Amino acid sequence: MKTVMSLYKSILLVSLLFLFPILSPAESQPNIVLIFVDDMGYGDPGCYPGASLVETPNIDRLGAEGIRFTSGYVTAPVCGPCRVGLLSGAYQNRFGILWNNDSQFVEFPNKQALLPEPLAAAGYRTAVFGKWNLRNEPAAEWFDVARHIMIWEGDYFPRPDGTYRGVDNPKEVDSTKTFDIWGPERPGDRYLTDLLTDDACDFIDQNADRPFFLYLAYNAPHTPLQAKQTHLESVTHIENGGLKLYASMILSVDEGVGRVLGKLDEHGVADNTLVAFVSDNGPAYGRPELKGWKEEWPTTLLGSAGPLNGRKGTYYEGGIRVPFILRWPDRLSAGETDDRPVISMDLLPTFCSVAGTTVPDGSVTDGVDLLPFIEGESPNQEYPHNVLYWSRGSQGAIRKGDWKLVVNEGSHELYNLDDDLGEETDLSSSKPQLAKALLKEYRIWLSTH
Repeated sequence: MKTVMSLYKSILLVSLLFLFPILSPAESQPNIVLIFVDDMGYGDPGCYPGASLVETPNIDRLGAEGIRFTSGYVTAPVCGPCRVGLLSGAYQNRFGILWNNDSQFVEFPNKQALLPEPLAAAGYRTAVFGKWNLRNEPAAEWFDVARHIMIWEGDYFPRPDGTYRGVDNPKEVDSTKTFDIWGPERPGDRYLTDLLTDDACDFIDQNADRPFFLYLAYNAPHTPLQAKQTHLESVTHIENGGLKLYASMILSVDEGVGRVLGKLDEHGVADNTLVAFVSDNGPAYGRPELKGWKEEWPTTLLGSAGPLNGRKGTYYEGGIRVPFILRWPDRLSAGETDDRPVISMDLLPTFCSVAGTTVPDGSVTDGVDLLPFIEGESPNQEYPHNVLYWSRGSQGAIRKGDWKLVVNEGSHELYNLDDDLGEETDLSSSKPQLAKALLKEYRIWLSTH
């Protein structure tokens, strides 16, 4: 009798396995990779409209194999507050963060979850490599693995002792500001962007059999302008010495993206991995006042804002509209372009949805889960956001539909982005009632955030 029962149990178990196959963690929960770059302009990648300095085949591959958002925004036009918005999933204004000098001393409420926390609770192995930008919230307290962390910026080539100024040292928050280095200066010195890519690839190697969240936070192409000699032949068509260096740094980022995608392919997890590629703000401005900028280099944007007006530090489109791509072969259609406004704080709730979890109770969130919108399953509204806001007090902007009001020190400008993407024609005089209504809405939001 015991033998018959054992046989019956074995047959039942085999039947259940056929009906409900046991999935490995990597198969049952998608991996999530966030590649967040620093100061890359809207027009820098080849898959976005603009005067790209160099080809970016790997970033373009992401765009071709995923969804390329053409109205993708960040919550601030500079890196510090933008990262607070990214990590919290909320407008950084809620935490008193308006500009770079504030973000180093941010204090989140006890119940405010940061991006890796709900993913870790859902069983994900988490890692961050690169630019963290929060001085009093050590990255190692939020991630399982935290390496080559930068509070602000870092040199791209190491000192003789092998350390990088601005990296893994909370007392060094910035680089040497030395420009015009084509390295390595010593044989064997590792370029920082390549080192961060090494970290990312090693992490994938070690965790490919379980769900993981990888936050690869390149500090490139942020200054200092330091580049690899191996790219010199690829930038001979560029005359401005500063732009030559910047273009090489873009090449290094693109190479890193390619290596990460290749590593996902190697382990057979690419289809079940959501890869997000986003820049933290628009392109910086090369000028004589910028420490390290050489007098013989013409004043210019570092990179391209494409058809957009403005740059880093401004609330025109060129400062806050950025490359924004999502690729997930198992779930998202390839080669799509989406012009609906989305914003970096949407990534936290979206990642939670991907992981099969929710934003923790008590955590303030202004971002939304993008999956129902891009998969056509949103029951209530067509757009993720009917209105978006940006502010640093006396300066800011509001976008509602195609209308955008830019606020500058007591004055304001009104643009229709559908007709005037480059924000060339101020309509505030011809449409004063609309401008007044948007300004009122902006001020109400400002009083509550």
